[in-house]
Amino acid sequence: MENHNGSRMNYKLWSEKILYFYWVMVIVSIIGQIIGLIVTVYYNPEYVGGFLVKQLVLPTGIQLIIILVCLYIIKVKQVYSSKVLTMAGTLVALVIILIHPNVQGLQVILLLPMAVSLIYFDKRKLRFSLTINLFALTIIYLFPSIRMAATEYDYISYLFALLAGYFIYSAVLQRGNEVLQTLRQSSEKEKELIVKSTMMERMSKIDALTDLYNHKTFQEYLDHLVGQSKNYNMPLQLAIIDIDNFKNINDTYGHNIGDLVLKRVADAIRERVTEEDIVARYGGEEFTIILTNKNIETAYHTVEAIRIHVENLQHAEMENGKVTISIGLKNYHHNLTKVEFFQQTDALLYQAKRSGKNKVIYE
Repeated sequence: MENHNGSRMNYKLWSEKILYFYWVMVIVSIIGQIIGLIVTVYYNPEYVGGFLVKQLVLPTGIQLIIILVCLYIIKVKQVYSSKVLTMAGTLVALVIILIHPNVQGLQVILLLPMAVSLIYFDKRKLRFSLTINLFALTIIYLFPSIRMAATEYDYISYLFALLAGYFIYSAVLQRGNEVLQTLRQSSEKEKELIVKSTMMERMSKIDALTDLYNHKTFQEYLDHLVGQSKNYNMPLQLAIIDIDNFKNINDTYGHNIGDLVLKRVADAIRERVTEEDIVARYGGEEFTIILTNKNIETAYHTVEAIRIHVENLQHAEMENGKVTISIGLKNYHHNLTKVEFFQQTDALLYQAKRSGKNKVIYE
């Protein structure tokens, strides 16, 4: 069962649309036959009975059977075969041609089922449609009524008309595929640009070593959240964290080990905060946390849990030595500017370091 092709065509939807088009063909044919019936009633009333059966009831019944069979295959069996639809369209056209043998040029409606095959953007389906319609054209000229109304020249003319239609439709398909290919390439390039843009944006916001927000992004968030706190009375705290004696770690074990320590401390901080909090590497061995929607006691318990967690980490590269952190924590008051808020938090950090380190000082 055909469902979707490489261009992600919805076969179910388009099978139903093609079927609607065939309904239109049948309805137009019925209207033409009704007009013919009216003319017959007016000019040749004695032929009304034969016309009604041969020109209206019988061909309309055949066309309706063809459409209903297709409808059953699509709606009930959920088979969306382009070949079935192509043959159905050809049969509908064939009935129309056969019931009007004296109408010159009607054979060109065989081009319509071929045109429908263009919907699939598949040259193989177009070739199949050409084959079916050439076969139908040949069948038409086996009927005596058609042979009497047309010559071999007419047959050859319609044959070339179908072939000409095929080549024109092929050119349309080729051009359509070129457009699709161009669109695909443009889409791929656009995706690449989006990915690159996203990566560049992330690189501009994220610290490469710790995968936390960087100094610039921290300042942007702090500026925004201070404004939100002032405007909407949102609780806000700022914590500044400094790794104790980090210079000794670098001097004793090397900068590679120092980088490992930074990563572990960054991970420890990230694990203990909520989604509402902003964590950044401020610079060197300093980190910051912007805590939102908490009171100062909850914020204190959060950063104290971080301090304890960091203290309990094992560092095999440092002979299982421990690393501690000092933290300054400040509750925001609306009379403070952003700069004052940061400076007072930083002062609390230095108070923690001067008073023995490995502690949280807050206010």
